[in-house]
Amino acid sequence: MSRVALAACRDYAAPGLEAALRRAVGLVGGMAAVVPPGARVLLKPNLLGAHRVEERVTTDPAVVRVVAEMVREAGGEPFIADSPALDRFPRVAARTGMAGLARELGMELVELGDPVVVRPPQPAEFRRLEIARAALEAEVVINLPKLKTHSQMLLTLGVKNCFGTVVAQRKAAWHYMVGLEREPFASLLLDIYRSVAPALTILDGVWGMEGRGPAGGRPRRVGLVAASRDALALDLAVAGLLGVPPRRFPLHRAARRRGLLPQVELCGDPAGELRVEGFLLPELDSLDLVPRAFRGFLQRRLVSRPVQDPRACLGCGKCVEVCPARALAPEGPRLRFDYRRCIRCYCCQEVCPARAIGFRSGLLVRLLRRLGR
Repeated sequence: MSRVALAACRDYAAPGLEAALRRAVGLVGGMAAVVPPGARVLLKPNLLGAHRVEERVTTDPAVVRVVAEMVREAGGEPFIADSPALDRFPRVAARTGMAGLARELGMELVELGDPVVVRPPQPAEFRRLEIARAALEAEVVINLPKLKTHSQMLLTLGVKNCFGTVVAQRKAAWHYMVGLEREPFASLLLDIYRSVAPALTILDGVWGMEGRGPAGGRPRRVGLVAASRDALALDLAVAGLLGVPPRRFPLHRAARRRGLLPQVELCGDPAGELRVEGFLLPELDSLDLVPRAFRGFLQRRLVSRPVQDPRACLGCGKCVEVCPARALAPEGPRLRFDYRRCIRCYCCQEVCPARAIGFRSGLLVRLLRRLGR
């Protein structure tokens, strides 16, 4: 049985946030249960890119502050580390507030690099992974995800946050290798999560993001922090609070198929009081409806696709640089999408600082909308 602790928290003001975080962590065994005295502890926030705290794209530094203090009280030595998808790490650290926090608390701030080849624990679907050495060598990893939607995986929570331990330039390679289907990518995320094996996951859901996440959506106050020793259990519990049907969540489908679904025990504040009404999810195509034999032809014509708003585009070229399929090319003020190559990972949307890339609903989405699915 995997315990998930829920605690209501309306804002990031110090007394209330600290009380909520300490309560949630205490309900799953306390910090001393996961941090031995003298241990070097990697704090892994979501530092997707160089976004201001108010955009609610990244883990709030107020959450990281409280967790770092709790680690020190347990006798551990915390440091902050991540590998952003595209922006240079010093700029990401400055814009997200992590650089200032690290200076203030005298903590090390590390860009994850130096990938190491590992074999994930069995049962696994990927034979080899490349994960940053610091994430593997840390005595303890504490996972600090942000509650957000994700235009490819529906939600990005605890398990998806471990994808940040894959060194930046290799993220695109994994996207391309896994391709168009969402469930295999969810299975990759499970193998990465089980390889990194964070001892504790603490979710920043005070403010989250709905709509076209993980960077182009709309900030939404959720009023929640959560903690668990099992990030998969936490993700499934939070998805339920957001009203997500299990069949729509690729992570749930992958875990169920592999026999990894945990039994979840909720504790803390009543789940009924924390449910979020009307949380706006991205519209994902139900790719499983397309027979496998036709996926090389029909699927790319039926599913949704990324599109550009040239009026909003800054011409920065980040989308072209990050595209794992090399399906984007600039043509004056516009982008040319090669939809035959596009794998619908929506990395272009994810990194666009001007939110100039959205997506056009495909025939499958329109059909499913008519059917009420």
